[in-house]
Amino acid sequence: MIDIEVERICDMRAGYKLHVLRSGVDGDIHISVMSVDDRVSFQDVEFCASASQSPNTFKALCELVKAMQKDAEERPQG
Repeated sequence: MIDIEVERICDMRAGYKLHVLRSGVDGDIHISVMSVDDRVSFQDVEFCASASQSPNTFKALCELVKAMQKDAEERPQG
């Protein structure tokens, strides 16, 4: 599996974006809110693919990744 990385610029506060990375190594999902100009964040939240304490949240985040990919295809952002 390869890394899946998606991001969407915030609708209401200019200058910020939601960044989601699904690791190709272990399937974990990392979520960050960062400045539009940033490429790397050292402050993120991680939900594990295996033995997650939040399995329903993890499933919802997997769906979020798919939704963000679809939005990026249908409505690309600069």
